[in-house]
Amino acid sequence: MGPLLSSLVSLQSIETELRKKQQRLRQTQQVVRRQEQQIQRLTEAVAAKHEEIKLTRLQHDRLELELKSGDEDIAKLRLALNQARTNKDYSAILTRINTEKADKSKLEDQILSLLSQIDADRIACKEIEESVAQEEGRLATIRAEAAEKQAGLDKEIVGLLSRRNDAAANVPSKELSLFERLADRFNGEVLAEVSQLNGKRSDHTCGGCYMSVTLESVNSLMTRDEVVTCPSCGRILVLDKKLMQEPTH
Repeated sequence: MGPLLSSLVSLQSIETELRKKQQRLRQTQQVVRRQEQQIQRLTEAVAAKHEEIKLTRLQHDRLELELKSGDEDIAKLRLALNQARTNKDYSAILTRINTEKADKSKLEDQILSLLSQIDADRIACKEIEESVAQEEGRLATIRAEAAEKQAGLDKEIVGLLSRRNDAAANVPSKELSLFERLADRFNGEVLAEVSQLNGKRSDHTCGGCYMSVTLESVNSLMTRDEVVTCPSCGRILVLDKKLMQEPTH
């Protein structure tokens, strides 16, 4: 392997390690964000539960007013009952009183149901608030651990970036530009090893996409120090160790 391909292999090695560290850094930050999102969801659930309690309380108060108004109507009807002059009037007023009493009973049942709902919502709200407190405690621990990891990863990434710049300086601008484009396209996996399939000298595949590579390309890699790309995926091809040990022909 000539100087150009050797430089690209060295650059690929550093690129791979650098992206691994950057991925670990992102994962560390994601752990913190996921915990923050969990707390946000719980906080929103608490707010929603408080709003439910508020609306239920308003409904309760409205029914209480209706109940009070119904009691006043019954009191008036009882007064009118005592003053009824005919059996017909007495019977009509008594029917209205019984109807009001039935409506009152329904209102009382609804009010009790709403009070039970309010109590249940308050218990649920308290449980969620306790969960928020627990998750906030976890967040503090996670942030501390993440900060420690991030400090170490930042230091390693700075070192790798310096090494990458040094390695990139050994690659001609044209080939370096191609490397950079492929690195963005394949998440850093720019180079692909060419391997021989089933021991057949004329049958080779790309280690990136596993598609066929021509014998002409293999011979070019064996005899010349130049960039050869896979016709299928576009990755830069290099020979695997077995092919590198084969005599050129």
